[in-house]
Amino acid sequence: MLEGKQQIAATHIEHSQAQQKEWHDNKLPPVTNEFKIGNKVLLHRTKAKKQWSGKFENKWDRLFFIHKVLGNGLYKLRLNNKILAKVAHGDHLKHYNFRNNPEPLILQIGTHSSLINPENIPQNLEPIVVIEQLSNLNT
Repeated sequence: MLEGKQQIAATHIEHSQAQQKEWHDNKLPPVTNEFKIGNKVLLHRTKAKKQWSGKFENKWDRLFFIHKVLGNGLYKLRLNNKILAKVAHGDHLKHYNFRNNPEPLILQIGTHSSLINPENIPQNLEPIVVIEQLSNLNT
């Protein structure tokens, strides 16, 4: 008699847990960051968010690779050939975009507006513009 009640209770628990999981899964927002194995990602440094001493430090940690997709937005990360023990959620990851930065183009600003001529700037480059103020320009 006791075994029958235990069996009924177990089925009620399973049914209740299934309903709770369905309700919870329906409330979750859709995963926006879908990563695949081998993708290059940056990991957010959550500790830096809570410390004022690192206010100007980088908020993203070094380059990692997606080693395994665990589902529900969880990922195993790899650094070179070492697999990290902790898992990371997709909300704490962002795609790594390699930028091939050209040499900076230095524009000199003086008293004459004729020094900066847009025709002298190459059109095929998107240079990083560094502005240098010339204080001794007397021409």
